[in-house]
Amino acid sequence: MQHRWIKWFNGYLVIMIKGKRVERLINLALHKKIEIWQISRFDEQRGRMSIQLIDFFRLKPLLKETGCRTRIISKHGFPFLLTKLRKRYAFVGGFLAFLCMLFVLSNVIWSVEVVGTEKIPKSQVLEMAKQVGIQEGKLSLFLDDPDKIKARLMEKIPDASWIGFRMNGTKAEIRVVEKIIPEEKQVLGPQHIVAKKSAVIHDIFTTHGKQMVRPNDFVKKGDLLISGLIGKEESPVAVAAKGVVEGEVWYETEAVIPRLKKQAIYTGEKHRNIYLRLWGYELKIWGFGELAISKYEIEEENHMLHWRDKQFPVGIKVEDLLECEFKQIKISTEEAVATAKEAVKQDVLAKMKTGGYIKEEKVLHQREENDKVYIKMHIIAIEDIALEKPIIIQQGD
Repeated sequence: MQHRWIKWFNGYLVIMIKGKRVERLINLALHKKIEIWQISRFDEQRGRMSIQLIDFFRLKPLLKETGCRTRIISKHGFPFLLTKLRKRYAFVGGFLAFLCMLFVLSNVIWSVEVVGTEKIPKSQVLEMAKQVGIQEGKLSLFLDDPDKIKARLMEKIPDASWIGFRMNGTKAEIRVVEKIIPEEKQVLGPQHIVAKKSAVIHDIFTTHGKQMVRPNDFVKKGDLLISGLIGKEESPVAVAAKGVVEGEVWYETEAVIPRLKKQAIYTGEKHRNIYLRLWGYELKIWGFGELAISKYEIEEENHMLHWRDKQFPVGIKVEDLLECEFKQIKISTEEAVATAKEAVKQDVLAKMKTGGYIKEEKVLHQREENDKVYIKMHIIAIEDIALEKPIIIQQGD
């Protein structure tokens, strides 16, 4: 195949040879290492063959020696294609200009979409995005690496805990996860800070009150961490103790994951509905035929009218009903174990306050029975263990 492409690129001719010594001409050409192929004879004085363009001119002395003549039947390859294109320079120029325009237009950012913001104004995200080079009308080829863009946006938007960026065709998508700032509770009176769970103190930061423990101390549930009584022991002053106490908490939890599960397998058949969207209303304009599929999953795409940073309530919704068959498949033990581990970790994370994380994990026991994977894990988590406890002041006589 590669040899054939080389011949095409160099150009070759299909020629007819006439003369009484055609066989002698072919033997001399092969002796001179002239590459010829597809040799055939019509009769004793006529033959046909293919020859490289550069070798065609080397036949001239051999033709004189054998008394044969040649006639070109057809021309093939890149040199002859180039000759034809030179005669049609207007068409070629227009076609190349079209390709260049198509390439440029397909790499232009036509819209910038911001997803996930509630408290952070979208206008602020768009302005910060513009500062790092993400704006309508700019070529996506000149954008920085997505990881660098994410890092620069994180620096410029401190209220975001995570920012994602990707190009989806000609649309730039920016996904923002806002920081969850817990609301400060109004302190009604003096209080201690005690341990909500048994743990090893990982870190402690006291803003009000008297610190009673240090990092690496073991505390039980209810132990005093930060005292709300300060001053002299004889006449202490009750205040509202405040601080952050992180503890190393140990969990032992189990999970059961079945190896048999249902999976949707797409058949390739689909039914498409198209709706015209106008100010929140939808008008079906395509897909009125009879629905020939019974089991399906739905995929939707919305194409709304944009102009600069403004989106108009007019557009098209494309709804594809993808036919699928649900089959029961058996996942591998490794996949079931990975799923079980993830389920255990999510269960532990759900028991923590916001900001907690898993420091270490270890599988204590694993077994498989009746196409189910049973797993028991030991999890070491770092989390906030502070719990407010009001101080009850008894009035003396």
